Amino acid sequence: MDKNYENLNWSQWEQLPSPENCRQIDGPKGPGVYQIRNSKTRQLILFGIGIKCRNRMKSIFPKPYGTGTRNNEDKRNFVLENWWDLEYRTLETDTRDEAYGVENIIKSFRDHLFNT
Repeated sequence: MDKNYENLNWSQWEQLPSPENCRQIDGPKGPGVYQIRNSKTRQLILFGIGIKCRNRMKSIFPKPYGTGTRNNEDKRNFVLENWWDLEYRTLETDTRDEAYGVENIIKSFRDHLFNT
């Protein structure tokens, strides 16, 4: 299997906003996929999907900065401790199922620090 998901219409990589500005993060208002990497080393850090992708991305920072909930505090704490070296990109999809399909492809490579 090759990385077909790389050929999709991803946004450009953008600097992750500071914790204080994380609620201004940009991304699809509807269904989509997001991916975060280290901007210096290019190490892939984490990925995810959301029915409202932009809102879901706002939860990558722990409270009081981020919104929403997550089951993995390690991810949130990692982002908080390393945000200045992180960048993100997004992919808008037509449906949650389409986002889920892309997420499954990404997950199958097992090449992210947090591969869940």
